Amino acid sequence: MKTIIAFSDTHGAPLPQKLISVAQETDFVFFLGDGAYSLGDITLHNGLKLVRGNCDAQGVLPDEQVVEIENMRMLLTHGHKYGVKRDLLALALRAKELDCSAVFYGHTHVACIETYGGITLICAGSACYPAGSAATYAFAAVYDGKITAKIVSL
Repeated sequence: MKTIIAFSDTHGAPLPQKLISVAQETDFVFFLGDGAYSLGDITLHNGLKLVRGNCDAQGVLPDEQVVEIENMRMLLTHGHKYGVKRDLLALALRAKELDCSAVFYGHTHVACIETYGGITLICAGSACYPAGSAATYAFAAVYDGKITAKIVSL
């Protein structure tokens, strides 16, 4: 079993200490865009995977990344290129196109976990600027091609 912490949309704010502590204890850290320039020591994590958000510099980071962990393919993206504030169809179709069964994304600043066409879609919300009542991140465990995820308030 491998563990994952995913977060996004920090927009340059200092990372909450709780997030840093949890990240140090997980196998993988997914940063889903908007604030990559201010991640500090978290960039030293061996399992760090990053994607570019719409507010990050062009060309420095990939727009999306496919990661395979424990026999499961996952798409990492910020989400803005797939219209995630409107609906999740384009995102789910992109995941299917890449043979991924889960997607981690950000951009909306609203955390949620949904299943769409058999694809698990996990929005980490925002670690520093939530649209809802609390800053959030996503925590997931992957084992033998299956994922269990939850949203955690900071």
